[in-house]
Order: sequence, then structure tokens, then C-alpha cells
Amino acid sequence: MASVINTLRKPSITSPTPTAWDIRRNDVAMLVWCILIVAAGIGLRNYALNRSRSLALGTGLPTIAYPAGWSTSKSEKLALQAKNLSSLNGFSAEIEVFTRDLKANETLDLARSDWSLKRSQALLQYRELAADNVQLQGKQPGLLVTYAYIADPSRETGANSLPVVVEAQDLLFVQANKLIVVTTAADATEWAKEAQHFQIVHNSLKVQAVESKSPAEGVKP
Repeated sequence: MASVINTLRKPSITSPTPTAWDIRRNDVAMLVWCILIVAAGIGLRNYALNRSRSLALGTGLPTIAYPAGWSTSKSEKLALQAKNLSSLNGFSAEIEVFTRDLKANETLDLARSDWSLKRSQALLQYRELAADNVQLQGKQPGLLVTYAYIADPSRETGANSLPVVVEAQDLLFVQANKLIVVTTAADATEWAKEAQHFQIVHNSLKVQAVESKSPAEGVKP
């Protein structure tokens, strides 16, 4: 084997020995080729990550985009439920959209208080971390509530797995006399990774921060 390798390394007896310029030219060509391959790979990856599908919520209501590769399921209580089944941990990152009619004389702040109370009753170790004013589509006021809770994925999958800390956000706004809540949630250790997927949702609604409303004291459980 060693003799074969040495033979291959020897200059060809039928070709002239390459000059220093020839070697430099080949190295530059190889470098450019590698850069093009890497750039093409990054481009394909970004295209896959940014591909989306859309859901029209109804007359007078916005259209919401979500990642094209996510699995969707039907729910009587939700307008949309999409999950990233490729999530590495037991808790699959998810996007949910909930809508309901406004109650008589109900404001966004009152709806938000009622919603947070229901969250605290339904989610284990629910802890609100921040509540920020936002604007949607340049003019629509909204609230972005960030919180954390403990989830047990084994209850749904039946597989043995440890409870996980989930980080989530509820985007609440009122439009066409309806309360709309857009939820994005992921394992807290995967939140930064899934943020690019959640941004597809917020970009479709043109969500922009206004100012901090009342950050909740405390840290994640």
C-alpha cells in the first residue's frame, strides 16, 4: 500500500513538473470551489428553513404563516396547531392559534388577564417572565407575554422521558371583534434554535416591539 501511495505522489513522467504559479492557481481554484459549495449549502438550508404555508383566519382577520415542514393537526379549540416533529428533545416545538369572540365591554387588557389566569391554572409551575407592548401590521396594538412552565411529554407519547422546562410566548391582539392568541413554545434549551421558525409567524403579522409593559420578576424554574 505504501508503495502505491508513493507512486501516486510522484510527478507524472509524461507531464512537465508544475510551476509555483500552477500550484498557486490550482489552490485558488480549489478554494473558490469550496466557497461556492458552502454558499450553496447555506442557501439551500436557509430556503428550507424559511419555507412556509399560510392560514387565513377569516373575513377581516389576518393570514398567518407557519413553517412548511411542520406537522399540523385538527383541534376543535384551535384554528391552527403545528408541531416540529424533528425536535430533538421530548417536547416538540409548537405553534398554536386560538380565536374567540370578545365578551361585552372586554378590552385587550381584560382579555389578557383572563387568559393568563387560565394559563396559570392549566400549566404546571406557570411563571410569567415578561409582558411587552407590540404593534401588528403597523397599527394594531397587541401584547406579547413570555412565560415558562413544566411539561411532561410522556403523557402524550407514552414514552419514558423526563419533564422539561418549556419556554413560550402568547401574542394577544383584538381584530374584527375577536380575541386572537398566537402561541409559540419550545423546550427552553431549544428556544434559540426554534426562534427562526417562530419568526416566520411574527413576520407574517409584522410584529414590532413598542415598549416594555411590566416585566415579571423571577427566573425560569
